[in-house]
Amino acid sequence: MVTTPTVGRTGNSANRPRHGGVFGLWRRYRADRRGVAAVEFALIVPLLLMLYLGTMEISSGVSLNKRVARVASTTADLVTQQSAVDKDRLEAIMKVGESILFPYQADTPRITIVGIDVDDDHALGGQIVWSRRMNKDGSFDGGWPAGDETWVPDRLRIDETFVVMVQVEIRYLPLITWVTGRNADGSAVGIDMEETYWFHPRLVDHIPCSNC
Repeated sequence: MVTTPTVGRTGNSANRPRHGGVFGLWRRYRADRRGVAAVEFALIVPLLLMLYLGTMEISSGVSLNKRVARVASTTADLVTQQSAVDKDRLEAIMKVGESILFPYQADTPRITIVGIDVDDDHALGGQIVWSRRMNKDGSFDGGWPAGDETWVPDRLRIDETFVVMVQVEIRYLPLITWVTGRNADGSAVGIDMEETYWFHPRLVDHIPCSNC
């Protein structure tokens, strides 16, 4: 039997390269999807991490600011429910106020309580009768000097009355500043927060302090 050869394209296609030159290399590069997910992950993760930490820090800062306001209001409320006070009672009240900040322990508050005589004769509205302050290291001192004139809001300038002012100061330290930012004195860089509350006495016209 005689076999007739099949007429077709010349040459062996298996021996020819699929693509040639730079163009072929570029096509293979575009078709190769290996490692794309890893590259996308490496690009996106830092952004997501920054968003997450930023949201967490903002939430913590807002929460602390509300707690500082609560410390000031609670301290002023407790003082103005007294008929008379002394150093020990004022210090105990400030300790109660400090406990409201738990569990925030990156910084300790400075709490100042001031008893103010309000009179039209005072140029700034009031005169300091007594004061007590808790410092950041937990110690106590006399705070604002008695006898000094001090500013009183217009709405509280009622002649011959008494008002209690409580001022709370604290520094919010974001997590990143615990190990990075530092002030000239070596303390961590943070955001200073301050709240001041003014209350009138509840039970008496004036609240004396026996040994302030």
